[in-house]
Amino acid sequence: MNLYKSEKQTIFYVLALYLSSTLLLITTLFTGYYFYKQEELIHTEKEILKQYSLTLEETLLSVHENSDEKYEYPRFKNFKSAIYDIDKNLIFSTLDTKIENLDKDFFVKDSNAYYVSSLKPYYLGAAYSVVEKKKKPINILNDLIISAMIVITITIITSFFLVKLVLKPLRDNLRLLDNFIKETTHELNTPITTILANIETLDAKSCDEKSMRKLQRIKTASTTISNLYQDLVYLLLNHQISSQNEELNLSEILNQRVHYFSQMANVKKLNLNVDIKEDVYFNADRQKIERLIDNILSNAIKYTNKFTTIKVVLTQHTLSISDEGKGMSQDEISTIFQRYRRFDKTQGGFGIGYSIIKSIIDEYGIKIDIESEIQKGTKVTLSW
Repeated sequence: MNLYKSEKQTIFYVLALYLSSTLLLITTLFTGYYFYKQEELIHTEKEILKQYSLTLEETLLSVHENSDEKYEYPRFKNFKSAIYDIDKNLIFSTLDTKIENLDKDFFVKDSNAYYVSSLKPYYLGAAYSVVEKKKKPINILNDLIISAMIVITITIITSFFLVKLVLKPLRDNLRLLDNFIKETTHELNTPITTILANIETLDAKSCDEKSMRKLQRIKTASTTISNLYQDLVYLLLNHQISSQNEELNLSEILNQRVHYFSQMANVKKLNLNVDIKEDVYFNADRQKIERLIDNILSNAIKYTNKFTTIKVVLTQHTLSISDEGKGMSQDEISTIFQRYRRFDKTQGGFGIGYSIIKSIIDEYGIKIDIESEIQKGTKVTLSW
């Protein structure tokens, strides 16, 4: 039983859910931290500009008290400034940018931060002062991105090992079940072969009608068990055995498989309408082609109604098998290749037939077309 694919899918889905939720949490936390640091930086910038504004005000006071009619506007190393009159007209400025609006006490424009304050009394005729400094860049963004990548990487590695650890008991139990099925399947081989061989040696002519019917039922049941056994062997061992491809005479193989299932068809009073073109060849593994034909043919026999006809037609590049059974809906056809998918619980089987069919046609590039109509029947066509 090959669980590697389903195991990978489980790991993928769990990791996807875990990582997406973790990523969302990390993004939320880091975004919140980023905006917090941004607000903190703005607050710091504003406090610094307030101090610069006080320095400017003290300097203006000194100039106002010690100057005559002419004075030199003060310059500062750490900041630039401007003063405006009561009507907000510019008196003098060393700013890099022209300021249009003095309504906000703090704002950022381009790459500079500005602080506006009112002056009372009006030193040098100024009612408003503006101080400007280069805005300090927020350098934490790159650090946050690097930190996030490190956290996500650690989370991926940790979560992968956690998922593997959680799945280990399940894998161990499935491995035990797998070994049990393999051993049980192996033990079935000898009794099935013995039953079929002994049935073939019985002389049907020496049996009365009642015994003949019993013999037919035994043979049909044995054929069903044998077919199920072959399917189980294929599922269990297919991934371990390489294909032995050879040039096969499909016409001969199809005739043999129709004959093999003829007893099952007779029990349901089915008419096998066979049209097989002679000497049709195909390069493939014989056992796999037999599994392919057997599963399509056995499904047709199993799900068709009594006293109806099953048509088997082989041409140079197509094989079609049609029945007059209950049919399938389009929704059922779309999920027919899923392993263990069964649509009729009243019939036997495990729902593995079409899963086997799918793996074989994919290996050999065979196209399959399923036409079905409720209460009218199903037609399966293979083309190559």
